[in-house]
Order: sequence, then structure tokens, then C-alpha cells
Amino acid sequence: MSTFSTCTSTNRPPSPNDGDVLFETDTKNVIIWDGTNWRGYASDGRAIFVGTFDGTDDRVELGTLSTLNSTSAFSLTMWVKSSTTDSSTRTLWSSGSDTFYNALWFYRDGAGGTFDITLGKGGSSYAGIRYTISSQGEIFNGSWRHLGVVYNGSSIVLYLDGSTATTTTIGTTVPTSTVSTTGNNAHIASRNDDSRYLIGSLDDVAIFNTALSASQVSDIYSSDIYHASVQHRYTFDTNFNDSVGSNNGTGQGDATAGVVSLR
Repeated sequence: MSTFSTCTSTNRPPSPNDGDVLFETDTKNVIIWDGTNWRGYASDGRAIFVGTFDGTDDRVELGTLSTLNSTSAFSLTMWVKSSTTDSSTRTLWSSGSDTFYNALWFYRDGAGGTFDITLGKGGSSYAGIRYTISSQGEIFNGSWRHLGVVYNGSSIVLYLDGSTATTTTIGTTVPTSTVSTTGNNAHIASRNDDSRYLIGSLDDVAIFNTALSASQVSDIYSSDIYHASVQHRYTFDTNFNDSVGSNNGTGQGDATAGVVSLR
């Protein structure tokens, strides 16, 4: 039989029964045990469980995601919340056999005041796009923002909160395919040489093997509807596991999953 009781966000019962409902007196959230995870609800906003990163050495290491290797199409979506706008480079995603020319790197360049997405082409060349903070507004503004990166073999597009963002081209011509090692040594919240760490929170990092349409990206942002082409998804509900595929992540440093937040 399910029960209703109170707790705090740091003092949840260790052995709940299916359907147990608790009110967290510190966060004012209602949580329900579904047999596997705590699910959160709130009257003001949506209560979610997220991953948090302190910017010192926190990261999630994923190993190789072959979905990104030698492909002419992929998409990457995620929720991010940060208010750190210093001059340091802060990474959301990094993968590849190096950090740049054979890699996919998505990061905030504090020194340049931009968000950059770079896709290595091998050798010493890359293609990418740039979102300029000074003209369009800060993405790390302390609120939850939804970001999407879509590559289709001829272009790279950035989506911000369900809509196409204005970007400029950097590097050279977009390649027709990623290199064979683009998905190697994948990291969330740091560059893949364990540097340039994120300070903030992440949720629902997802990788797709197709170029999502604008409406499909909007569906994720507005309704949490994920296209069937999703290959990997990291929800951070209780751990860093892959809820769709088999590339479970390993948290490093003090990276923490299962932190309650309102979105």
C-alpha cells in the first residue's frame, strides 16, 4: 500500500514502496516512487531531476558513440542552466580522437562572447557556426534553456528554446560526413581532454542518428516528445546511464545526478 508523508530533498526514505508519495518540505516538491525512480511534480513549474557540475573537474565520460562516426546526419539536444558568464571556456559536449580537428565540440567561449559549435574535418580543418552573445542575448542567464544542434551533411543549425538561432559560419565548408572518430571519447560538461568544465546543470542530453526537422526540435522543447531516431539519452534522474542505448556514462569529480530542479 502506498503512503503519503514528508521528507527533505536530502533525506528521502531508502526503501520506498511503489506509489509512495512524499512532500519535500525544503523544495516544496511532491515526489512519487514509480518502482525504479523518484518522479517529481510541482505546482509552480515542472519538477525534474538533473545533473549538476561544479566547473572544477566534474564531467560525464561516455566512451565511444559510434552514431557520430562517419555519418552524414546527426542531432544533439539538451537542456542547460547556468549563470556563469566569466571569461573561461565552458563545454557542453565534446567528442573525438582529439579536441578540435577530428572532433565535435559545443561550448561557450567566454573570452570571445560566443557559443561555438565546431565539427572537425580531419587534418587541420574544421567547419562550424557561431552564436554571438553580444547581439542576441546571453544563453547562460540563470534560466533553463533548450539547445539543439542539427547536422545534415551540408549545414549545421543551432536551435535555442525551440526556434532557429541566428548564427554565422566559422571555419571552412561543412563536410558531407563526419570523420571516423567524431564520436570517440565522448564527454558531457567538459572537453574530452578533461578541461574547460561547465558550471551549471544539464538535463536530457540526447543524440539522434538523423537531422531533426524544426518541428521535431520544437516538439522536444515544448512537449518532451522525442523522435524515434534517438540513439542515446541521458536524463540524469538517478545516475548517468543511457536510458535508450547501452553507452552508460560514468560521472567524474563531484558530478551529481538526481538533483531536483524546476523547469
